[in-house]
Amino acid sequence: MDKKPPFGLNEWLDFLKKQKFPVRKGNLARLKNQTKTPDEALDRLQTNIASEPFIAFALLNEANKVVPNKRSDIKTPHHAAAMIGMNGITAVLKNLIPYEHLAKDPAHAAMVREVQSSYEAATIAKHWAIEKRASHEEDIFWTTFFRDTPRWLMWFYCYPTMRTLQKRILEGEKANQAESDVLGCRMDEITVHISKYWGTPINIIHSFITKFIPTTKELQELAQLTHNPEELPKYTEDKRLTLLANNPLIFSYCASKVAHEAATYGWQAKTLPFYYRVISTVIHCHLGRTIQLTHYASVEAANLHPNRGKIPLACQLLSPTLYTKDETFGTQLKTGKKKPSALNALKVLCQNNDIQAKHKAIAALKALNEVIKKDQRTIILKYSKGKISPLFQQGYETDKIKAVTWNSPSSVFSKLSQKRSAIQLNGDKLARFVSEFPINANKLLSKNEHLMLASTTVTEGEVHILWLASVSPFTENDYNHLKQVVQLISHLAK
Repeated sequence: MDKKPPFGLNEWLDFLKKQKFPVRKGNLARLKNQTKTPDEALDRLQTNIASEPFIAFALLNEANKVVPNKRSDIKTPHHAAAMIGMNGITAVLKNLIPYEHLAKDPAHAAMVREVQSSYEAATIAKHWAIEKRASHEEDIFWTTFFRDTPRWLMWFYCYPTMRTLQKRILEGEKANQAESDVLGCRMDEITVHISKYWGTPINIIHSFITKFIPTTKELQELAQLTHNPEELPKYTEDKRLTLLANNPLIFSYCASKVAHEAATYGWQAKTLPFYYRVISTVIHCHLGRTIQLTHYASVEAANLHPNRGKIPLACQLLSPTLYTKDETFGTQLKTGKKKPSALNALKVLCQNNDIQAKHKAIAALKALNEVIKKDQRTIILKYSKGKISPLFQQGYETDKIKAVTWNSPSSVFSKLSQKRSAIQLNGDKLARFVSEFPINANKLLSKNEHLMLASTTVTEGEVHILWLASVSPFTENDYNHLKQVVQLISHLAK
């Protein structure tokens, strides 16, 4: 990799065009030997495809170059190998480069992890297609699997850049914005253009183009048709939506989103129910059936495509914390002790200097609910790059929080966002301060409300503001607990 990473669409395309597909040294040697015994090569090719996805991908690309008029028909590696024959397979070798896989090499581990996520996405898409009784479910599997091939390559050759991108997304930044800032363009743009250069099957390219897959607004309209989980989805009368719902590429698109979200945030990811509702509309089944199919597919992927790139999604179905690195959890299993308190869990979590701000906020919310035994309503706000936005909340209606103009001028929140602080408000004191809150923030408070506000820097460049309200008075002990939580999550405390 160059010292200066590519930035912008043209630089990324120039960079990726120069890269060969990495294949483990032993598997590439095996393929070369197989080409010397033509009768056995095609029969044994399936093993190489399973162990080395880049071999399968190179075969597909070669077939679409050699037989361009069949580009829309050749969708599986086995079909591609049969079409190009031994000469074509031999020609593929020039696009492959051997490498010694090192489990401790972060770039190697990252690529293997991405490949496993693609296997999970492909298996999910295949099972959705089978439920709809769509033809060519095997084609849908490979289309979904190879959608993220450029991403595999970027993790292998540009690990630091991709790690930076992943970190920003995990910290709560929208993927589109993070990609534009870090890569200089959208990941989808890179994928479409480099795929055209490689000669990738056209259906894979189409899975990124809104002519063939729904826009965000259209996805929302499809999701709304699965309004009641206890009832079958309604049918759409919109011709465009009907065409999109009957296009198998919607399975590839949604399955990729589900697999990536679940791999990043776990099965509790907030966006998963949205895609479940979309697919329920597409295959016209109850929401519970879609979720069941998705979970079953993840188990099948773990059984059929184990590559040790990461803990399979299927393992999280048994217990989301079973395979975490939290040492306190492993101790519980051995000693039979009770689960540690949320406050102690927060203490352990914050001992890690690299912990993400979002995870701190989740643990802080749990700790506050445990140590302050009130009917409090809580909001954790994020202040970053001059803007305030809600991060997590408990006890409020979402619409009421959205109605607050958090970034409107406020002397109180301006002070909170600048330094670590804590304040307890009620009665006349609260009445005086309310006028200095952001617009509509007063509507979150009822008559005779008690309020505690606190803030601290949680990571470099990010401040969290904690809002706790209750109709019951807060005690001095409650206030001390709040300050204790603030101190634990504070970046300055390290």
